[in-house]
Parts: sequence; C-alpha cells; structure tokens
Amino acid sequence: MSDKATIAFITATWSGDLEHFRVMRCSLEQSALAKYPHYVVIQDEDLPLFEEFRGRPGLTLLSTRDVLPEEVERRRVRARRLAQRFGRDFTRICGSLKRTLGWPVWPSYTGWHTQQLCKLELASNLDVDLAVIIDSDVLVTPSASDGDFLGESGTVCFADWQNRGNLSGKVRNWVKESEYLAGAQAPGDPVNVYFDTPFVFDRGLLASALADLAHRTGKSWWSAFLSRPPRRWSEFGFYKAYLMHRHSESPVEWRAPSFCRYLYDTSDARKVVSEVELMMADPTVHYVTIHSQASGREDWDPKAYLGPVLSMLKPGK
Repeated sequence: MSDKATIAFITATWSGDLEHFRVMRCSLEQSALAKYPHYVVIQDEDLPLFEEFRGRPGLTLLSTRDVLPEEVERRRVRARRLAQRFGRDFTRICGSLKRTLGWPVWPSYTGWHTQQLCKLELASNLDVDLAVIIDSDVLVTPSASDGDFLGESGTVCFADWQNRGNLSGKVRNWVKESEYLAGAQAPGDPVNVYFDTPFVFDRGLLASALADLAHRTGKSWWSAFLSRPPRRWSEFGFYKAYLMHRHSESPVEWRAPSFCRYLYDTSDARKVVSEVELMMADPTVHYVTIHSQASGREDWDPKAYLGPVLSMLKPGK
C-alpha cells in the first residue's frame, strides 16, 4: 500500500460511551491524524447527545438509521428496549437461549452486534483506500502517525499470534466462528488474536470478503452475520480469517501493534491519570485504550479519570 493511500477513521458509539468518546475525539484532534476524515455512527436515539461535536473539522456524524438496513435498524431499536427493560442478566440468558435453541431472535440485534455491522458497512463503501476503526475508549497520543497503518509491500493487518490450543472463552469463540464465516478450509496454527482498535480495513479487500460471504451463503452479508449465534462472531475476526485463508492476490503485512497500550483496571482514578500522562510522553506509545465498562459492571464513575485526562489533552494545558 502506497504512502499516498487515502484514509478515513470510523467510530461506532452510543450514549454509554459519550465521556470516553469526548476524550478520544479531543486526542484525535490534537494528533497528526486530525487531517483525515472521521465518520462517527451513533445509535439513532442517542444522536442528540453528540450534537456538541457537529461541525468539528473533518467530523461526520451519522446515526444507525443512516447506515443500517431498515429491517436491522428496526430490530436494533426493539432489542435495546427489551435489554433496558429486563436488564443485563435477562439479556445474557436470552442470548444463551438463542445460541442453543435459535430463539428468541432479538439478542442478535443488540448494540454490540449492530455496531459491528455499521463498521463493516461504512468501511466497505467509503471512497478511501483504508478505513481505520477507532473505538471510543482509545486515546491517540502525539506520537501517532498515518505510517502506523501504511505498509511498504502490502496491506497492513495488526496481529498478535497465539497457539490455538491456548485459546479460551470469547477469543476462542470469535476465532472459530470467524473462520467458519470466512470459509476457511484448513485453519492453521498459530492464530491472530488481535481484536482491539485501531484496526485497519483495506476497503477493496473488505468489499471482496463481504461479497464472497454473500455468494457462499446465498444471502446478504449482514444476514449471514446475524444468522450466526450471538456474541460468537467478530467483524475483525472475519476479515483476518479472510486475509489468512481466502485471499492470496496481494501480500499482507502482519504487523505487531507494539505501539498500543491498555489500561484495564480503572478503579484508581489518580493512577489512571498518572499512567496516561506517562504514556502520552513516551514516543513509543501511539494509542492507549482505557477500557470502557459503561455497561454498569464498574462501581466507580469514569468521569473521575476521564475529566482530568481531557483537561490534560486540551491545548495550552
């Protein structure tokens, strides 16, 4: 991929990640990546909460109504209402029933799934060479550059290789289901277990992968994903499996994401802010993921650390 490749950034988000998104967007605006367009897809009912960002240079706000097929959007809205009404535990039980009995259908249309469809739809249709997915909980440091996504001899795909026998839980499920969806005939070892962002999609290759999926299944690609067991498939896993097992026309540069860092424990706000400050000053660190737990699994307010981090990022601070 040439260093003249066109790039766009894509974020799929919702109200629960608004505070994280505010930090991410501010960090992006202060980085060398600010010159590239940024497309943000927000769950339609949450769009008014993001109006403060409208008009920012290079930023395009979209709703799920703009991106998803009408049927999928309608079912997404219903799934969210049911999940809010009955809670996380009931939603999880219904998801398990869907995986084992094929019913009820609605757990397949929750935000976690439809956000992935939004990423695939935009990334395969934007008029760019590369679509870089960046989630709301990612902070972009001053050392980030477009060279992170551009390869010398082929398409860049970030990779963290692990032995298949060591996989467990959701990662094992994502790998297995992704290989099935991609039509992998003889999955090998080791396997690529990078499922974080930033994540690079080559627009042309992604479009080919989705067309191949539709051809093999005899249905639209989004129907092919939604027909699979909920929370078992991954948009990133599918693309990686396609590159590994189905694509051979051009080289792929499997690149270790050595410039990424991750903060999982955010219970100590002061420690989070201190660690972020150190990482921002480290030229080897380009992206910091401050993992969001907006679903209610944490007992502390993320504003306790996101507020100070945002102040740190603002010009003149």
